[in-house]
Amino acid sequence: MNRIVFSLIVWFLFSCLTGRNLLAQRTDLTGKWDTLRPLINPDKGWYHHMLDNGTNKYLIQDEKDLTGFPGMDHLYLRLAWAFLEPEEGKFNWSYIDDIVEKYVPMGYKISFRISCKETGAAPGSVPVEINGIRYATPYWVANEGAKGIERPEFGSASWTPDWDDPVYLEKLDHFHKAFAEKYDGKPWVRYVDVGSIGEWGEGHTFFSTRIPPSVDEVKTHISMYLKHYKYSQIIVTDDLLAYEKSEEDQKVLLDFVLENKISLRDDSPMVEYHVNNNLHLWTVLHPDYFEAAYKTMPTVFELEHYSKVKEAGHWSGKNGNDTIPGIGLSGSDIFRNALKMIRPTYIGFHGYLGEWLTDNPEFTKEMLNICGYWYFPKSVNGTRFKNGKLSFEIEWLNKGVAPAYSTYQIRGKLIPVENTTESIDFMVEDSGNKNWMPDHISTEKYTATLSRKPKGEYWLSIQLFDIESEKPVDIGLTENLKNNGYFLIQKLTF
Repeated sequence: MNRIVFSLIVWFLFSCLTGRNLLAQRTDLTGKWDTLRPLINPDKGWYHHMLDNGTNKYLIQDEKDLTGFPGMDHLYLRLAWAFLEPEEGKFNWSYIDDIVEKYVPMGYKISFRISCKETGAAPGSVPVEINGIRYATPYWVANEGAKGIERPEFGSASWTPDWDDPVYLEKLDHFHKAFAEKYDGKPWVRYVDVGSIGEWGEGHTFFSTRIPPSVDEVKTHISMYLKHYKYSQIIVTDDLLAYEKSEEDQKVLLDFVLENKISLRDDSPMVEYHVNNNLHLWTVLHPDYFEAAYKTMPTVFELEHYSKVKEAGHWSGKNGNDTIPGIGLSGSDIFRNALKMIRPTYIGFHGYLGEWLTDNPEFTKEMLNICGYWYFPKSVNGTRFKNGKLSFEIEWLNKGVAPAYSTYQIRGKLIPVENTTESIDFMVEDSGNKNWMPDHISTEKYTATLSRKPKGEYWLSIQLFDIESEKPVDIGLTENLKNNGYFLIQKLTF
């Protein structure tokens, strides 16, 4: 008997005995990747400092700047406590609610930092100046007996509270109780920063007293947030844990926040001092903090004020690509490498929308893709149909700097090649995506029940979806593979 004929008979008998239909072994998809198209996906992207250093800075000058910004995820509101509680127990939420009412229906999320110390002028950064002293913490708190330093040795005459003063802590606790009752757990809240210590809520006192908060003071303030914010993600700045702290104290505080599922942000990338003195770390002072946090929680990147970066000569040319004199690198080089060390899910440029986007159109899209997750199917393997179930494997590569922290479904269709019958829909509830770490290939095995037996030629097509928002999670394949929102990844014959 001819050897080829014999092999075919054996294959046929094996198929009959096992009930398996071998459809396709492996389809390589790497030639279909698109690494340039910006993917606007849920749970990641850019944010805009809409309230920052008070109520007047970085306001939106043209709505088209916001709506046309690729991957703008949320608006970041940093506001002094004194604006929100001008009298004890009497709250003015309008600064926040006016923004929420307008922009949340447009699809934007909101994040918060409520500060107790600012260095800017009144009105603007703080609402009032009394006897030459500016108050980010409401003046009535000091009037109630809270102790603080009125005229710090360094910087402006802005009242600095004693971070452990019992009156200050009592009033602050009452404020956060009210704030959390109003905003904690709202589906549009991205995160809440611990902003009650240090200049601008950053945890350091470099521009005022230069008296570092103690470990106990930092823990007390963080614990206050843990007490009130039960649902929203809490974030701390790296300076809150590190400013003038020993390595031992830093470890104590880092362990404390990680154990309590609190994540981190870095407010210092491309600050002039760090460009000049810490370029070996790409201006990131504590990469080890972020390496510990990003695997399970989203981290946040905050660029130094964009105007200051430009004034310092550290950003010039289209997309920041001009080399900085005396450094031999471009601003975009520093930004890009700092981002890779912080591994952020959310990134901010800290400036005016129109100016940034006009200067950096391609760079904006590049960083949008790299931040957070960025998924590419490498291959689809061993697709089979048996007993009403479709099974297949996909090799996934995450080219972003972080994992995703939400579970995404695979929704699929078997689409007939000749369009003679209707498509067959299927779903895999958990794609396994939360385990897809950066620069790592993950092989996932999937099984889905089909509503009927397919017959003939079909395209296996898939798309990821966020379970909570029902939004599609786009993947890095060329758009010409899309059919009604699903990517055609393998041709099958049943």
